[in-house]
Amino acid sequence: MRGTWTAAIVFLFTFGQAGAAPPPRVEAFGRIPSVESVVVSPGGTLLAWADSSTGKQQVVMFDVDRGAEKRRLTMPADSKLRDLDWHDDETLLVSLSFTHSVGSRALDKYEWRRTLAVDTGGGDMRMLLMDGTRSLTTGSRLLALRTSKPKTVMMATWDFAATKYTEEIGSRLRGGRKDDGWVLSLFEVSTITGKGTRVEMGGPYTADWVLDLNGQAIGRTEWEPERSLFRVLHKRGDTWNEIHKLEDGTTLGIAGLSRDGKSLVAVGPNGLSRSALWEIALDGSGAKLLLEDPVNDIEHIVLDGYNWQPVAASVGGADPVRRWLDSDAEARHKALSKTFGGLSVSIQTRDSTNTRVIARVGSPSTPTTYYLVDFAKGKADIVGEDYPELAGVTLGQVQVLSYKSRDGVDIPAYLTVPAGLEQNKLPLVVLPHGGPQARDELAFDWMAQFIASRGYAVLQPQFRGSTGFGESFRLAGYRQWGGVMQNDVTDGVKAMIDQGIVDPRRVCIVGASYGGYAALAGAAFTPELYACAVSINGVTDLPGMLGHALKRSGEESNTVAYWTSHIGSAQDPLVIGRSPARSAQTIQAPVLLIHGTDDTIVPIMQSQLMASALKGAGKSYAFAKLDGEDHALSRSETRMRVLQELEGFLGKFLSPSN
Repeated sequence: MRGTWTAAIVFLFTFGQAGAAPPPRVEAFGRIPSVESVVVSPGGTLLAWADSSTGKQQVVMFDVDRGAEKRRLTMPADSKLRDLDWHDDETLLVSLSFTHSVGSRALDKYEWRRTLAVDTGGGDMRMLLMDGTRSLTTGSRLLALRTSKPKTVMMATWDFAATKYTEEIGSRLRGGRKDDGWVLSLFEVSTITGKGTRVEMGGPYTADWVLDLNGQAIGRTEWEPERSLFRVLHKRGDTWNEIHKLEDGTTLGIAGLSRDGKSLVAVGPNGLSRSALWEIALDGSGAKLLLEDPVNDIEHIVLDGYNWQPVAASVGGADPVRRWLDSDAEARHKALSKTFGGLSVSIQTRDSTNTRVIARVGSPSTPTTYYLVDFAKGKADIVGEDYPELAGVTLGQVQVLSYKSRDGVDIPAYLTVPAGLEQNKLPLVVLPHGGPQARDELAFDWMAQFIASRGYAVLQPQFRGSTGFGESFRLAGYRQWGGVMQNDVTDGVKAMIDQGIVDPRRVCIVGASYGGYAALAGAAFTPELYACAVSINGVTDLPGMLGHALKRSGEESNTVAYWTSHIGSAQDPLVIGRSPARSAQTIQAPVLLIHGTDDTIVPIMQSQLMASALKGAGKSYAFAKLDGEDHALSRSETRMRVLQELEGFLGKFLSPSN
């Protein structure tokens, strides 16, 4: 930890003026955050965080009162550190993932997620639950960090139930999801031994579990995609009873119990045109609306880490706001916001008495700094920064704007303008997000800020299909790959050109995942608009992507049901025609393809197909393979390579502004 923040040192947040100094190095943006997942122990005397400042993935345990490290562990070289949580003041829970092949086919790769327990006093890490016969299951969910039993957590994972398999034999002509015996079950797990005991067995359609403070199951949800049926069940005695259902293809996310213990708190549309906050009565008397926004979604609920009560709701829109449900939490947040004036503040974790909290402080133009705030002593100590090389650097200013689509809909967007440049005839990189059922956040974005630091404006359109802007806005993206979603991106570029902000001869489209698809679709279907295109781990052939999902997950899986409903049928001529790999002949701009060999979401074969199609059509392209990298670009080495490839490609074909 590095000193104390007080009002006397506000100059720490005052950045120097833009000048002729060279931009920050690629490494400053491309390294994974030096410090993240900062958590404080229940007693408030220990911190833990993920540390990559040495070039290795390490977990640091820190004694606050002594001001010294208590323990530092290096994670396995082939692992990716995903999250940290304190179980108690002696045991830290570490979430990791690994990419492994299944069987003899190197292309059949999956991301395996595991939770391990490690003690502050020393000793080896212990795998929780996923050993023995469960070692072949790709992951589990940590549902409760603490229960009424010491040294016990609650977890859920897919479990093979032979009895359910044999009971269903003959119920269908061909075995399917209902017949396969795999169910999501609930386990009580010892943090000392790592062993788990099954306490509840799910059904074939069980999607999630809801627990009380003692770790007992009080609710579960079920989703039957083939019937578009979502159900909420409550356990009374030994019997599970339905208390709510939806038959319109929508679902609800159950956050936990209400304050009076008589209802489940849920987020979702539940018949509205946008997602809202609901209470579902345990007695089956129905759902009651708690909170809604007239335009935007309630995106998620902030739960207290100890009593699991909702303390705030995050309301979407281009500039999201927080609606408070707990007055004490609101008062603490207001005090911190006043202290760190002008920056966004959120409390990441707290101790059991609310004396010490971890505050996450930053802005769209300011990388995150983590603080240990001690309310009793009235001070805030810096724990660390996620991008320390960018401290004090003037970065691009992010503006919230909207533009009209061709059919008159307001499309929200973010525009990042390079520091020190006027909004006049700038070269533009349009950066559509992945998902596509996702959104960009009004927060620091390492890739957008890197591009802006090289002299390019960056437009991030929140096209229809994005989340946070209402249910109808999200659903408007269904079966619109290469259609309305792409038109919204195109219309954003044209709006920037019409306003004189952008030079029409210097526009490039860059994206990852779905954004990679949008980049290639832009080059293929509006070739006159773009000077270049970059796809990172992008989808290129829609029928091929649907076939990949079918092969990996099975015909009756949630994955196949989702992608079929969102993209359409692999045999649909419209779906086939909107595949960039099948329209390479129309592309005029040079294309850069980047893909991780360990991508388990969009297989590298998608970029290989595109490369083959471009080569066959005699088009200009380059293909960079990222050995050992996954869909999320989880490693510093490959993130930096992506930025290096991007910088060289943009510099060659787009000419940045100085």
